[in-house]
Amino acid sequence: MHLPLPSVFLRRLATLPSVLWAVLAVCWFAAPLSVPGGAYADEPISLTTTARLLAGVDPGASAPIVAQITAGEAWQQHRKAARAGARQLKARLDRINQWQARYLPASTRGGTLLYPFSGPDFINAYALFPDAETYVFFSLEPPGDVPQLDRMQPEQQAALFGDLRVALNDLVALNFFITPNMKENLQTAALQGTVPVLMAMMGMLDLQVDSVERMEPWPDRVQPAAANGSKTSSAHPELLEQGVRITFTNPRTSRQQVLLYLSIDVSDRELRYYPQFLPWLRTFSHPSVLLKSASYLLHGDHFRRLRKQLLEDANVIVQDDTGIPYKTVKESGFTISLFGQYERPVKLFEGRFQSDLEEAYEKAGNTDPVPFPFGYNWRKEGKSGLLLAQRASTSQ
Repeated sequence: MHLPLPSVFLRRLATLPSVLWAVLAVCWFAAPLSVPGGAYADEPISLTTTARLLAGVDPGASAPIVAQITAGEAWQQHRKAARAGARQLKARLDRINQWQARYLPASTRGGTLLYPFSGPDFINAYALFPDAETYVFFSLEPPGDVPQLDRMQPEQQAALFGDLRVALNDLVALNFFITPNMKENLQTAALQGTVPVLMAMMGMLDLQVDSVERMEPWPDRVQPAAANGSKTSSAHPELLEQGVRITFTNPRTSRQQVLLYLSIDVSDRELRYYPQFLPWLRTFSHPSVLLKSASYLLHGDHFRRLRKQLLEDANVIVQDDTGIPYKTVKESGFTISLFGQYERPVKLFEGRFQSDLEEAYEKAGNTDPVPFPFGYNWRKEGKSGLLLAQRASTSQ
């Protein structure tokens, strides 16, 4: 999930130097998308070409409509902004990938990665867990649609590319999304939902997008009982679950992988409307779990059911201090390794300070910083903290 930073900080972001804004612009490759009505295999522009165009990467396609788009001023500006920041962003991703190759156990190669409160953050998930067979994301943001670039006027393309850059600014600058910003940025006239961001990220990573399909994991959902014991007559009015399934291939390995993105509120109160969710989640046996910039949601009493299931099922957990409380992870029988430094939570979450985690870091005597931004305190140079929890049976 994402840190709802105060408006004064957002105003300060607006004054950042133009060079940094150029770096921010490259991060558009992270917006998830929701697909209306099935696959898009027969579109005039292939899904992979669309992903690369969204990422500002040369699509390598010669179709007349693609040539027309790439020759346009809107895409030329988009590509220029992407190039300005791509080197710095990819250097970050290389450091993440090198870290995971050194420290994550062999059990994370293959299988499933669960990423609660993910938003459209595919890029960090793929850098940390590049070999997962299935990525399961869930958060509040709706999936949206595959952009039909060939049907857009130049001004519409310009609006879409510009909104993509705005939507991804926070991820490039901070390496996490800000919830209020996402709510606004992913519901513009030109950009709707997370799918365009997810596809753009895949395009930046040179992945082949094979299919994008609507996903409805439990079409025959049973409504919960009302207070008087009768069945409720209608679905929950505030948030209906929406899902998308994206199949993609890494050309370097020829391995096909799957991303499942579900828009759903997984608080205890709301899960009564989705009784199939936790059993469905349990079908992904012994998953790895990523918890990053999660607003300390799993520290409180509103997500007890999800927290309990993650602790019971997870084989490996990679998280910052905003994930599951250190004490709770330790008491659940995991072997814990600490990396970087522990900093007190930012002011918005100062009540979530963990004295036992601070003591554990002091005893561990870590001095080497995490070599990439991770968590809310990364702006203090070298102050990222990362916790790796493994089942006792997990082998390196």
